[in-house]
Amino acid sequence: MDIKIIYSDIDGTLLKGDHHISPKTREKILELDRKGIPFILVSARMPDGVRLIQRELGNHRPIICYSGGLILDEDQKVIYSRQMELGLAVKVQADLERECPGICVNTYGGELWVVKDDKNPWVIREEKITEGKSAAGDIGSVFLQAGGIHKFLLMGNPDDIAKGEAFLKADYPGLSVLRSNEYYLEVMDGSVDKAAGVKCLCERYGIPPEQAAAFGDGENDVAMLRAVGYGFAMANAPERVKKQVGNVTKSNEEDGIWEVVKGL
Repeated sequence: MDIKIIYSDIDGTLLKGDHHISPKTREKILELDRKGIPFILVSARMPDGVRLIQRELGNHRPIICYSGGLILDEDQKVIYSRQMELGLAVKVQADLERECPGICVNTYGGELWVVKDDKNPWVIREEKITEGKSAAGDIGSVFLQAGGIHKFLLMGNPDDIAKGEAFLKADYPGLSVLRSNEYYLEVMDGSVDKAAGVKCLCERYGIPPEQAAAFGDGENDVAMLRAVGYGFAMANAPERVKKQVGNVTKSNEEDGIWEVVKGL
């Protein structure tokens, strides 16, 4: 395989079930980095959540946040940003609260994570996983100066998430609506996906996508996996994801990334 750059989702892909990176996978990634093969973290997480994993990994590369909605360079300066217009975001939030009251709506923009109730169990659970901190507030006020948001993250049981997904796809066909797992639904501007982030950084590094590898396990990873020359779904990915991707590696618990790159 002629691989010059590697992109990886975080949760369910790079991280094992304990939310940490396998030592041998980490060592191999850093070895490749020293050889000049960048390893880029690509996640639906907010910047702080991605930086948390980058610190554990120990490399110094750009990061792709909000599923491609925000890209930061090595010095945490914005390379690319695409937001959902604030007026639209406020309307979407109100409609979700009316149509899908069982869903916990989280709003992200830049470095901010805003919720209606920061004591909601779903919010507390996410804070523990990402080591981030939400703030209770009104998105119309909090994001007024920014003029938009990067992402809604909808959390709930699978039936509620399915209901929210169906509602949004029917009433807001111009938005990007993708599941990261059965409990989480990511909602962004319609132009946002991980493939756009991959193409942006490939251009920045002067590496054609055909010489890029990518790893992921969620529906929101499919576009990225199909945009590169070597796209791998994890064995733990849902069947509908694996069917859309040409290659499948071992699961995140079995060091699936290491299994592919060990010979590089």
